[in-house]
Amino acid sequence: MTSPLDSYTRSMNDLHFSDEAKARMTARLRDVAAKKDARPEAAADILTMPARRPARRPRRWARVAAGLALALALGGGGTVAVAAGVLPNPADVLSDVFGGAPAQTELLNEVGRPIGASASSNGVTVTAEAVVGDRSNFTVVYDVEFDDPSALEGVEPNENGVLPLVADAACHVDGTVAGGGTAWFYDADPNDNTIQYAESMGFTTWNDAGIIGRTMRFSMDGIRTLEGEDSRAIAMGDWDLKFEMNYVDTTVDLPAGQETTWQGTGVTIDAVAVSSVGVTVDYTIDRQIGDLGPSGRLSDEARAKQDAVLGLPVTVTFADGTTFDATNANTTAVKRDDGTSAVTKTVTYDRIVAAGDIVSVTVGDVEIPVSAA
Repeated sequence: MTSPLDSYTRSMNDLHFSDEAKARMTARLRDVAAKKDARPEAAADILTMPARRPARRPRRWARVAAGLALALALGGGGTVAVAAGVLPNPADVLSDVFGGAPAQTELLNEVGRPIGASASSNGVTVTAEAVVGDRSNFTVVYDVEFDDPSALEGVEPNENGVLPLVADAACHVDGTVAGGGTAWFYDADPNDNTIQYAESMGFTTWNDAGIIGRTMRFSMDGIRTLEGEDSRAIAMGDWDLKFEMNYVDTTVDLPAGQETTWQGTGVTIDAVAVSSVGVTVDYTIDRQIGDLGPSGRLSDEARAKQDAVLGLPVTVTFADGTTFDATNANTTAVKRDDGTSAVTKTVTYDRIVAAGDIVSVTVGDVEIPVSAA
């Protein structure tokens, strides 16, 4: 009889990641290891909401929610579900036993609002303010409040409203096996001493269980300016937060089952899902990657073998005529006994969209209209 652990082990042995996914995971592991080595015995974090914040929080929440600019009509009357069937990370379990449970997240206007997910260190307080997303992708907005606003002097937004700052930060959602995305700073209200940090990420989970209901673990230990050789630190500390990924699922499942080809090999489109923040595509290809050689030193031949399985083009078209190339998404592949590979691509857009903003998703040479869902 096959046990869940046997299935888990077999899946691990057959799992392959793209070069981009490997690089992201390696960087995260190095960041986490460095943080553990440098962390002092007595943490300076205050894992509660500062007393002065509640009176201002409703106003700030309104700005954050407005900044998300979501109609969220894609998901209709979505529901929140707790994912199950995934072996937990023992370190995460111990963290919750000895460090306290993750902060709960309430729903407000269909957007998740973490309650009490806040940490203070060296005069800076980081607070999770809002989370929105779908089964595999999400955007989280954090407030970064400075006791001394002079630290922000000279930091001006570019023409797109993005501040020239970068965070030394990492995030992990329990039960995920791969993920990545992008992050940026902006200033919702230049008249206060708070800026915003947004992360837009896509993650893959076992058994397509999704990330809603899981625990987000976020850590940050520095914020620096992007000024080349003149880069300077404007905040250094130790901020660790954890909270429930509780939000309304805005996923729309599109028709699937279409047949196409990639580099002369047959492909079946198993599932396509879009949302306000990202796209996920599952497909089966009649090919397997095989041995690629040492990780991080792929030959041209090995790269070609990888691309022959993982490189199926995916493009999202929006109502304004622009497109988003999701080909180089967070991609995983599992070899099957019949010689095929089950591939999943998931990625967040470079924007947050509303109802009617997504026209179609093209997988290979198959265009799937969103209106057909």
